[in-house]
Amino acid sequence: MLRISLSVIAILSFTACGKKKEGEGGGGDKPAALKLPKADNLTIDVPGEATVGDGIMGDGNMIQGEAVGALTIEPDKKPQTLDEAKSDAGMYSPKNLKGDTLPDGWTLTFDNTGSMGANYFVTVRRDIGGKTYKCSTTTGDAGQAKGALAACKTLRK
Repeated sequence: MLRISLSVIAILSFTACGKKKEGEGGGGDKPAALKLPKADNLTIDVPGEATVGDGIMGDGNMIQGEAVGALTIEPDKKPQTLDEAKSDAGMYSPKNLKGDTLPDGWTLTFDNTGSMGANYFVTVRRDIGGKTYKCSTTTGDAGQAKGALAACKTLRK
């Protein structure tokens, strides 16, 4: 009985902690415009429910959501060219490697199969307001990779 009660308390606590906070994405098909306070207050459009948190190294923000997985946006202190990023991708034995140029940067996507299954990589470099930003994710879900790529292209002041 005690185990069941503790399990119920844990589930209720997790549910309460997972509720949306002001400034987080909403539900539905329409993308929500999210502010990225640790990425110079840039804005990004993310479909579905999403939360904005601190980036892994503290220099940017991480967005977590069903449509994008775990997406990081951070100032890029050592910006690469698209060719350099393609070269670095070589260490992952990439399949379907695709790089595109944007008016203010580039996109790079590829996939591979590792010991845990399929992996989808997305990296987008954007030059906004005189600074360079990197928007990236690695996910095991092709749909999330597609969503992350679309979201990264909306990054703006």
